[in-house]
Parts: sequence; C-alpha cells; structure tokens
Amino acid sequence: WYQRRVRKAVVSTQSTGNLNVTSTIRSVKVIKGEFELFNKTNHRGYLAKLTEQDGPTNVVDLEHVDVVRSFSPLLSDVFCSLDQGWKFRGSIRSTSKSGKACINWKRTPLADKATPNHYCQNPDGTNLADKPFCYISETETEECDIPSCIWNTDCFTGIGTQYRGKQATTEHGKNCNNWNSDFPHPHSYHSPEYNWAGVGDHKFCRNPSEEGKPWCYTTNVFWRWDYCSIPRCSRDSFDFYRF
Repeated sequence: WYQRRVRKAVVSTQSTGNLNVTSTIRSVKVIKGEFELFNKTNHRGYLAKLTEQDGPTNVVDLEHVDVVRSFSPLLSDVFCSLDQGWKFRGSIRSTSKSGKACINWKRTPLADKATPNHYCQNPDGTNLADKPFCYISETETEECDIPSCIWNTDCFTGIGTQYRGKQATTEHGKNCNNWNSDFPHPHSYHSPEYNWAGVGDHKFCRNPSEEGKPWCYTTNVFWRWDYCSIPRCSRDSFDFYRF
C-alpha cells in the first residue's frame, strides 16, 4: 500500500505490479511494506526506496529522484532473498531453521555491519555461500528458513532492469562477455554510474540501457550485442519464491 499526494488530493492505491504515474506527485507515504520509486516509466532510471517507517516524504527530498514516473512494491529481499541474501532485510524470521530464537545483532561480532534487530540477515555480504542466518548465541550462528526469490532470477519483470539471474547466453546462442571487459567491444557500462543495473565483474545478462529486455555484449568479434533468452515472469508460469 502507498499513499500519494497529488497537488492537494490524496489517493490510495493497492498493487502487486508496476504502475506508471501520469500525475505530479509532491509527497509520498508508504502505508504498508516497501516501495521503489523511479524517475522514468516502467522501472527505468534512478530509484529511491521508501518504507512505512519513513513516514510522509516530499519528492524533492528523495535522493537521485526529483520526479516520480513509476513505482513498484518491493518484494525481493523483503519476503524472499536474492544473491544468497546479502541484501535481505526482511523482518519475517526471528528464529533459526531449527526454531531457536535469534539474538539481537548488537550482541554479535557483526554488530557494526548488521541492522540492530533480531531478524535473520546476511550482513554486508558475509557467508555468501549461505542463506540469511542469525546468531543463536553470541558465538553460534544458524541458517534461517528464508525462501529464495524466483522472479528476477529465473525470469524477468518489466523491461528487466531488476533482473539478477545467471543467464549468460543470448537468443542466438552467443556467449556473453564480462561487463568489465572492453574487448572485443568497447563500451561504458562498466562505469559505477550503472551499478544500479547489476552490471559488474560477471558475464550475466542485464539491462543497463533501459530498453527492451536483458541483453549482453558477446565474445564474438562480429556480433556486438544480443538479447538474452530469458522468459518473462508471470503468475501462471513462475512461483514467486522457493524454499
């Protein structure tokens, strides 16, 4: 749920998908959950994240976003985890997989990296081989029973700017090149400016150009880039998460 103030009117909306905005939004308040706000339509451009804890927020005060053109409820890394959960910040589990109570992260060796609560996390990329976990004592850790996200991992939503899966071949069978490489095709998408799109030291399909769907530069000197063969997410074809 979110609430938006358009000029002097207040409108409430409920959605589980992407919504484009046609009115001028001056302030936003999240009633329940978390939302991503984008300065371009269809999940494109820079984004800002708001939660119910933020309260009423003026759009002019949002970092990177001076106008809201689209928004989406944030589900990944809130109700399920991506990338072994190193960004997971959901408050859905306060017990380990075996049912033992998690202690507050303030009492653990990771107090300087973790959010100070007693929910399962994987702070700052530690234990990347594991799912989110917690401390059940000041020295003992145990994995948590947090489901893994499927949407934007096995399939893509919108135009694929949020896709973080590991597809590395294209629709025409070409191998994807590492995003940090300029050979055989020089480009600028290894700039930190595009970190929001998930590019980096890997060869997985992404969409930093904000057009079409996930794609990549190929290793073929005669084939600069190509779209990737990744299915589009739909409720009929994909569950949202798996345990």
